[in-house]
Amino acid sequence: MNDKTLPMIRNYRPGDEEAWLALIRACLDFSQSFFNRSPSLDALRVAIEHPHMDAAQNLFFAEASGQFVGYAELWCAAGPELTARTVGRLLVHPEWRRRGLGTALLARIEQGARAEGGRYLDVMAAEQHHAGRQFLGARGFSIVHYAWQMALLEIDAAPVPEWPAGYSTRTFVPGQDEHTSTKLENECFQDEWEYVPVKLGEIEGFVRSPSFRADGVIYAVHQGQVVGECWNWIDDERIAQTGEKRGDIWCLCVHPQHRRRGLGRALLLAGVQWLRQQGMTSAYLSVDGANERAKHLYQSVGFVTQRTNIWYRKGLGV
Repeated sequence: MNDKTLPMIRNYRPGDEEAWLALIRACLDFSQSFFNRSPSLDALRVAIEHPHMDAAQNLFFAEASGQFVGYAELWCAAGPELTARTVGRLLVHPEWRRRGLGTALLARIEQGARAEGGRYLDVMAAEQHHAGRQFLGARGFSIVHYAWQMALLEIDAAPVPEWPAGYSTRTFVPGQDEHTSTKLENECFQDEWEYVPVKLGEIEGFVRSPSFRADGVIYAVHQGQVVGECWNWIDDERIAQTGEKRGDIWCLCVHPQHRRRGLGRALLLAGVQWLRQQGMTSAYLSVDGANERAKHLYQSVGFVTQRTNIWYRKGLGV
């Protein structure tokens, strides 16, 4: 198929969210998340409002017969967080694959990445998505990193948390702790692979969500200072549509000065306990491929690897 017969590709416009979500749900092999959350209208809203997403410029949709049949997104850190890395994602409806649409969408985000000054573009593909991996490999991408999605499928079997001496807990206070989480997460994750600092607006976006529950954000406190966090999420919209009582652990972190004391395990189990108390029957989370210690922690509690995600990279020659 040549460009003349491809569907129109256009930029995002407000109101596109429902058609976007319909496309994702029509692609049964789409296995990625949005900030460790499964796709929903609210998750898409958070993505659109994210400080590192310029939706009007870097979110593209392919439209045919009034429906979205493909989309692509480009993420670029801005300001003092500007790096050589740009991140893309694209998806094509099964009925439109192998017809040139994926190539056209990829060209859009490559062009955008170059315009933003990116020196390379990273795209994630699930290990079992062989066609997607072949697509990237044939277009100059190579493997650079891994990540895992893990699940606790028997949430009732998890033990209760045991807190190290000298630590207490409290929950999120809206209007105050947006700054707390921003500061803590940046201190905890600064050495992670390709880490881009969290911005206050990102946390504020989560707090604005109808599904946000302040008591689901559990802080570990030592001598009056917050030193750890387990941020848990229940997506009411997705549960209403699917009936799947799945909770997500969006973020688990412990300040470097307070690690190796059992605090991470206690926070994790406190999060699982909270999800169970809300009626969830399973819990999901993501872990970076370089963080074997965290993976072992999750396995010790009963989490199992559900999927391996592979990061592919292409140099942009700029």
